[in-house]
Amino acid sequence: MTYLIKLDSIAICGLGATDFFHNNEVLLLCFGVIILLLLIIMVIISISKTKRLKTLQRLNEVAEESRLLKNAFLANMTHEIRTPLNAIVGFTNILAETDNLSREERMAFLKEINDNKDFLIQIINDLLDFSKIEANTMEYCDGDVDVNALIQEICAMENAHPHPSGIILEFVESLPQCRLMIDRIRFTQVIGNLVRNALKFTEQGSIKIGYRRLSNNNFYFYVADTGCGIDEEYRKEIFERFIKMNYNIRGTGLGLSISKSIVEHYGGGIGVESKKGEGSTFYFTLPAGMEYKEYGKF
Repeated sequence: MTYLIKLDSIAICGLGATDFFHNNEVLLLCFGVIILLLLIIMVIISISKTKRLKTLQRLNEVAEESRLLKNAFLANMTHEIRTPLNAIVGFTNILAETDNLSREERMAFLKEINDNKDFLIQIINDLLDFSKIEANTMEYCDGDVDVNALIQEICAMENAHPHPSGIILEFVESLPQCRLMIDRIRFTQVIGNLVRNALKFTEQGSIKIGYRRLSNNNFYFYVADTGCGIDEEYRKEIFERFIKMNYNIRGTGLGLSISKSIVEHYGGGIGVESKKGEGSTFYFTLPAGMEYKEYGKF
């Protein structure tokens, strides 16, 4: 009898619970949805907080990296500016205070003065251009440029100052005729930076410059050398500001970064293909739409 009473009690409770759930089905469903939404919101907040923390951590890392690069850059610039100034002052004093110098010695000292003067001007120009790029005030004066004539001028100018290893800059590939609507000074600056970069790191072999059209009609310019090549880790950051592959070689570490900004201004891209010990090919592309087709004006 007691067992039956217990069963009846359980049945009554079960029926009561069933009636409760049935009568409050909508309310319970809403309550469940609310709990589910709260859980989803908590998960979203947790993920968002984690992402914010990771973003903040990454920003701190970038800021620290930028600070270290800037400090290295300032230290390097102090050295780079002081060195040519000391050379100019030193050789000038020798010329002014020494009477029995031969003509050959005077010409050698004058060459050193001029070379260091040119390098100092290059440093100042790079710093000025870098500041303009940072302030977004770089000016471009576009006009029609004869590409073949310009590259030939660059080659003649670089070959007029013999490289210690005797390397000559060769213009090896071109179109029969090509003119672009571009800023002549900035275009020359990009090619000149790539050429000087190749000369710095090539002690033997050759340096070749050329250009051609790609299958999409864009223009592809390149400077190929047989120098020391670039490690893969440096290739990823070689076009960033303040980056130098070798701090024992003179330079600001801004030339390639400035070139990248100029090329990207015209809608092109810049890059490098290289293998350690086998040389490098620096290249950049320019859109086909930059071609100036009024050839009758030649």
